Amino acid sequence: MKKFKLLVMSLTVITIAAMTPNAVAQTTQNVQQLEKDIEMHEKNIKEKEDAIKSLEERIDELKSQLKDLENQKKNLEKEMKTEIKTRKDKFTTRDELVYDQEIVDVLYNPYNKEDVEDALKSFEGMETKDVIKKKELVEKYGEYTKNLKEFLEKQKTELAKAKWTYQSSASDTYKKFEKGLKGTKYWKIYNKKEKNESIDYLDRVMDKVMLFKNDGLKSETQLNQILNLLYAN
Repeated sequence: MKKFKLLVMSLTVITIAAMTPNAVAQTTQNVQQLEKDIEMHEKNIKEKEDAIKSLEERIDELKSQLKDLENQKKNLEKEMKTEIKTRKDKFTTRDELVYDQEIVDVLYNPYNKEDVEDALKSFEGMETKDVIKKKELVEKYGEYTKNLKEFLEKQKTELAKAKWTYQSSASDTYKKFEKGLKGTKYWKIYNKKEKNESIDYLDRVMDKVMLFKNDGLKSETQLNQILNLLYAN
């Protein structure tokens, strides 16, 4: 093996020795060009390393800025939630105040068309759901009043036929009256007034109707008094 290597080296020396001056010069130029190319690549590598380092520093800077922006965003979102809640609370206070000052009296007093129309205007711009729910009561106040009055007027005719005699809960007249009363449009509201919003004035009228019923439907005077409460303006 050693003999083989020595042979190769000897041949190489002989080959170089046998080269012409031009060939030697060409070989030198190739080496120099390769060295220049290597230097150029090393320079390019150094420039790119520096550029990468600069970019990494810029990325770190942007990450810091991004983190700061995210914190600013979170703070703004927190502040906005507070503003929204505060606004909602003030709107609720405002809507309830408007209801108490401009609407509640309409439901406490006998139905009046003009008062109802004005009250409905007061609901404009409201946002509080619990207050807005009461709007339907105002809208239907006249309808509820008319329906109840028509029912009682019809019953007055029927009770007159019975000559205003006492009606027990077992009588057909009593049962028909009770069934008809429960069929009036306001009954469902009145029947759940302990848990839901209702019309205060009609609640008081219905209380009198219930008393009239429980007394045996025998007093024409009592019924006329109730009817007088339902003549709307």
